[in-house]
Parts: sequence; structure tokens; C-alpha cells
Amino acid sequence: MTLKNNLILIVFSLLFSLPMLAAKKKEITPQQKMANEIMENTEKYIFGRGISEDPEEAYNAALHDMVRQISLTVQGSTHSEMTGGFASDGTDLSSEQFKSVLDSYTTPVSLEGVQVITLQSEPEFEQFVYMPRANIEKMIQRRRTNVADLARNGVGARDKGKVDDALRYLYRSYVLLQSLPAPSEVIEFVDGEYRKLDTWIPDAMGDIMSKISFGIASVNKDEDNPDMQSVELNVKYNGQPATTCTFKYGTGSGYSPLITARDGMALMELPSDVPMNPLKLYVEYQFKSENHVNAELRPILETFKGAGLVQNQYVLNDKSKGLKVDKKESKEFQEQVAAGAKEGLRPLDRIESGMYEEPMQRIIKAISTNNYTGIDDLFTPDGKKVFDKLIRYGKVRILGKATRDTYAFYPFRDEVMCRSIPMSFSFNKSNRQFTEDVTFTFNKDGKIESVGFGLGSIARKDIFAKQGAAWTDDKKLVIVNFLENYRTAFALKELDYIESIFDDDAVIIVGHITKKLEKVTGSGDGMGFATREQVTYAQKSKSEYMEQLRRCFNSQEYINVRFTDTDVERSGIGGETYAIQLKQDYVSQTYGDQGYLFLFIDFNDIDKPLIHIRTWQPERNPDLTPNLPPNHPRAGIFSPATF
Repeated sequence: MTLKNNLILIVFSLLFSLPMLAAKKKEITPQQKMANEIMENTEKYIFGRGISEDPEEAYNAALHDMVRQISLTVQGSTHSEMTGGFASDGTDLSSEQFKSVLDSYTTPVSLEGVQVITLQSEPEFEQFVYMPRANIEKMIQRRRTNVADLARNGVGARDKGKVDDALRYLYRSYVLLQSLPAPSEVIEFVDGEYRKLDTWIPDAMGDIMSKISFGIASVNKDEDNPDMQSVELNVKYNGQPATTCTFKYGTGSGYSPLITARDGMALMELPSDVPMNPLKLYVEYQFKSENHVNAELRPILETFKGAGLVQNQYVLNDKSKGLKVDKKESKEFQEQVAAGAKEGLRPLDRIESGMYEEPMQRIIKAISTNNYTGIDDLFTPDGKKVFDKLIRYGKVRILGKATRDTYAFYPFRDEVMCRSIPMSFSFNKSNRQFTEDVTFTFNKDGKIESVGFGLGSIARKDIFAKQGAAWTDDKKLVIVNFLENYRTAFALKELDYIESIFDDDAVIIVGHITKKLEKVTGSGDGMGFATREQVTYAQKSKSEYMEQLRRCFNSQEYINVRFTDTDVERSGIGGETYAIQLKQDYVSQTYGDQGYLFLFIDFNDIDKPLIHIRTWQPERNPDLTPNLPPNHPRAGIFSPATF
């Protein structure tokens, strides 16, 4: 064969082999085929692609690409409906503000169910993420359910006089409502009727604000600091002492720390340079320091212009140049100081309690004068240790005039409890101030062996109202005393005590939001990545839980735990065992949350109660109680039946 013929043969061979090579090069993998099918079905799926040497970075890039499609979907149905909620001048949302709404739809909680296909792993990862468009509708429906639940929680708190909780819930409901399609058309059954939430929520908040009143009960110069004065306030809701209400006052250049009134009582400490004519108070309803608690709601809360949503300003002395005490308010404040001692149980009479009165008056004087010399003989060593921690918990002030008529002594086994003396605690580094009822427990020798923060009036009444032969006064006080010691241990960071009341094999469950990229099995060769982003319940050992608390205690200036909506049930198994479900409010220097606490406690040895089960969950989980209706008080909360 000639050279020419050989060249022709080679050329023809190349021409025929190139298409075959190209076809081989363009061979489609099962993963690519699946991705192509998804991309062709845009009516059913939303998707995105990302490339990086790191698989998680590739995933995040793909997720960002998909978020742009989600944004277009949400924008098309919501943006034109949203109004001045995010802009104080009534204009449409700015790009930054609307972005916050879109961000809220792409939080870990919102993006559950995202599927991932790995299209390529060398030399770079190429990730393909997708989810059904129907998931967006599910997001919107779940969000609408949350809007209604928050509004109903606000109504429940309002009816119990918990003004701050009521306003907090309603405000968050309104903010979340603005991220729904056509928020002005959302109608839900709330407060006994079907309500158009876009107008009802601001009206409901305004109605609450209109029923709040402040009255000056006393004005006193600070003996330790002549440039300061303290003002005791009556804080009422609808004519009755507000169970809880949080407010601040204007300083002329800003605002005071947040002050939480409890059972109608609050104390303000005012520097002399604060403008007194007029002195303006502002009831808190936004609680910006708690925005981080809800990951889904946080992006919206941080850009929402809520300052003008409702009128929250009150003037104490509009017509006077100074702060003037109102005799009627002073009398009512003192009556409220004494109300904490009326527990619905039988107290000791004056003769029976005589030996305890002189020690209590010495302690009250020591706190009032900030002079603690000469009172060590009133305490046991452990009692003095706790008392010293309490007076260092924060700057402490006794509210009202602590006389024999404002506290009472109750028999408790071979001990005596003095209940209860309201005190105000403020903190140097933090912008919070709390009012607490403080209780003192005397041992059989007449020495104070423990000091604690009392339960709020609602929680106490829930327990003291128990009826039946099994519910003696002594048993009620056992439970109240335990819960008060429990919350006091957190406030005073008594880790040793907390460790002593947990059984070594206690079941300790903590609910939290997790976000994790995991390998999963899928179509084709089955290998890909997916997020697992949801509220999970992690079980911890006692030692793990104690180490977590130790780190928490070391990092916070203060911790304040409040219990409300207390539900106590005798177990029926194991003798004196009780299941206790509580609504818990947790506030510290850098963190705050609300959730549901469940404790299963063994009281068979009164001197050594043991917690066998402790769970905390950020919200109700209907899957825990499928047989209970949603409005049942125990619906969605851990109980003995769960275990």
C-alpha cells in the first residue's frame, strides 16, 4: 500500500473514531440523568448547583443557588402584599428588609427535606441540591400555624396578667405574619373568634397597653449614694397587680436597664441627672436581646421596624416638677407586699412564731442598711453560705416596709419557712433588673439553713390549689420548696446542690436545633450529601449535663429562671413520685429562652429528693402526645408515658 493510501486510511480512521470518543466522553451518569430530569421539571422542583474542592462548600454554593429560586417564588407571592411593617414611613420594603424575609425561609429549620446529589467528586466536588416546590407551601403553612399559636399564647398570657409574655408573643406573631403571602388576608380563630390578624394583633397589643398603669408608692434617697434615689412603683394591668411586666425609663440620653415588675411590684433606681419633668416609662414588647432564640424568626425581627407599632409610653409626673408619692398607691403597694405571705395554707400564729421574729427583723435591717456584721449567729454554715451568695447575686433592695404583717411563718416538717419578702436585684454589667420573693427556712434549732427565691404567684397557686386527701399542706410545701431550691440553685450557681438532686442514672434530655451535612443513600450509585436540620432531643449523661452547666455558670454574670403554668401530678408508681410540667423562662447575661421543663422526682426520702427524668424542649411536639387534642395543657410535652 502506498504512503498516500496509508494517510487516507489514517484520516478516515480518525474521522470515524472521533464521534465514538465524543460519545464516550459525553456518557451521562445516573446521577446526572436524575439531575437533568429534575431540572426539566421546574414546575415540581426547585434546585441549585455548586462546585468546590470542599464538599460542604460545594453544598453551600448549591444551596445559595437554590435559595435564589426560593426567593423568586416567595417574592412573587408576598412582596407586593407587604406594607409598612418593615418601613416606618409606610413605603414598600427596602431590599435589605425584604432580604430578611427571604433569609427566614432559608434557615436550617425552614430547609428541612433538601436532597443532595453528588455529580462529581474529582478533581472538584459538584453538588446538586433540590427540593419539591410543595415544600415551600408546607413552609408557609407551618409558619401560618406558628403565627396563630403565638397569638393564642399571647392571649393566654394576657388572661393571667403576664403582660410582658403577652406582648412578646403578640409582637412575634405580628412580625412572622408579615412574612406570609397576603398577610392582610390571614384569618385565624383566636380569643374566641375568627380574627383578621393583621389588624387584630396591633389592636390587642394596644388594648393591653391601655390597661397598664404605674403609680408612685414611695420615693427614697439612697443613703449610700446621695446622687441616686429609689422609686417603688405599683404596676397594674386591668386594675389588678400585673403578674409580670417589663419596662424601662428614659434617661435623657437613652434608656435604663430593663426592669421586670412581679406581682405588681417594681423598684426603679434613678440617678439625679435623669429628667424628672416629665419622667417617661416605656413598656417593653420587642425584647430585642432575645431575637436569637428563634432562628427562623431572627432575620425578620432584626430588621422589622416595630418601634411605632403600638403606643408604649407612660408619663409618671406630667403635672409636677418632681416625683410625688400617691398615698393610695403607697397603701396598695404595701398590701401587695403582704399578699405574698398569704399562701392559702395555715401559718403559725404570733405565739408559735415568736422565736423566729427577732432573727428575721435583724436580717431585714442588715439588708436594708447594707450592714451584715453581727448576724452570722442566725445561720447554719450552709445557710450563711447561701445567704452570702444571695446578697452578692445583684444589688439588693427590700421592697416596701417589711413588717410582721408582710411575711408569715409556715410549719414544714420539723422546720419553719418564712414566706415571703419581696426584693429587687440589679446587676452592674447587665441591662436587667428583677423582683423576687425571698424565703428563709429555719431548722429545728431556730437557725436559718437555707434561703431561696420563691415561685411566682401563678406557680404557687397552681400547686396550693390542689385538692384531695393526698394533697396535704405538708406535701404541697415539699414540692414548692423543691422547685424554689431548684431555681435558686441556678441563680446562685450552686452546682454541688444540682448534682446532688440528680440520680446517677437520670434521663436528661435537651431539645435543640441541629444542622449537619451527612452522607446519605440515594438514587444511582447511592452516594450524596444531605442536611439534617431539625429540633432534636439529645440525651446526656449526668456528668455531661453537669459539665455543660459548669461552663454556663462560669460565663454568665447572672441567671434568672422563672416557672409558670405549673402542672403537678402524683405518679402512682414508686411511692411518693411526682411528674411536674412547667413553662420555663430562662434569662442570663447573654442568652434567653422559653420552653417546657419536665421533671420526674422521687420524694420517698424527703431529705434527699432525686430527679430521675429531666427534659427541656423549646416548643410543644405533637408527636409526643398523638392522642391528646392540641389545646390540652399537656399536649406535646414530655410525660412519664413518654418513657
